[in-house]
Amino acid sequence: MEKLKCVICGRELNPKEEERTWRRCSICKKPVCMEHIHYIGVWRRGLYKDYVEVIPVCEKYMPKKSF
Repeated sequence: MEKLKCVICGRELNPKEEERTWRRCSICKKPVCMEHIHYIGVWRRGLYKDYVEVIPVCEKYMPKKSF
């Protein structure tokens, strides 16, 4: 079985501990440890109203600051 590693720091991850010690990026689906995961809000359209869903992403897909 292939060993999982964090795409940011290279730490080895246990496949049985997904969602507890590491998550997958919602966009690229690569494993990221909890120390390097970021979350962004995404607008979703519901049946009666729109709402914000928070999804996990890696550093590569974080939005750039615009001032």
